[in-house]
Amino acid sequence: MAEDPGFPRPLDPHQGEHFGDHWLPVKPNSETGQPFPPHAPGYMRAGKGTPEHDRGRDTTNSRKPRPPAGQGPTLVWYRASKRKAVIFAIGLFVFVGIFLFISRGFQVNWLPYWQVWVALIFFAVLMYFSAKAANCAAGVEWVMEGKSWVRVYELKSIKAYTYGNDLNLHLIDADGRKMQVSVTLLQSDRQIWDLTYNGILHSAIKNGAETNQLARGTLKLPREG
Repeated sequence: MAEDPGFPRPLDPHQGEHFGDHWLPVKPNSETGQPFPPHAPGYMRAGKGTPEHDRGRDTTNSRKPRPPAGQGPTLVWYRASKRKAVIFAIGLFVFVGIFLFISRGFQVNWLPYWQVWVALIFFAVLMYFSAKAANCAAGVEWVMEGKSWVRVYELKSIKAYTYGNDLNLHLIDADGRKMQVSVTLLQSDRQIWDLTYNGILHSAIKNGAETNQLARGTLKLPREG
């Protein structure tokens, strides 16, 4: 994850606060989200445009996730659209079909077997619902994926691991809540990523949250975290 030039460290008290050897962007108001954090580093989905123009996401207000009990309002959220889930499922269906064709030595003698088609269709349906279920949301002080959530300014552990080609964050807050979430999913909405990262940065610097080398390197966290 390369450094994002859109994330300057604040240089005066009106933009941030000084803590030790670091300048931190201010923590936004938990109700209004203002002032909104600067863009976080490592954003990989530039050019996606605003949520209203992203055909891969569901923007129906009734689908907006509720905040965790006792937490501030949901400011930003993401759910995959039916269109995206269908495209994803069809793409995997075709990919698996091509894989079978190649693995069978470019033979088509497996095509008449209905069991193969049932398995392929079942797999595609499973992938459709898996993609459709993808969702995340954030307020100022929390981030949520599915039913799991943590308070991002109270993190005690911030670790990163790679699964395949994806980077996953393992977060634990002061109350022991745990969340494992794909960075790709968090970056489905730029503002979710910005809010989450600001909390992570505060937790690493002010709380001395435990980190691993991959988290420090990819998230630009202080080495002494």
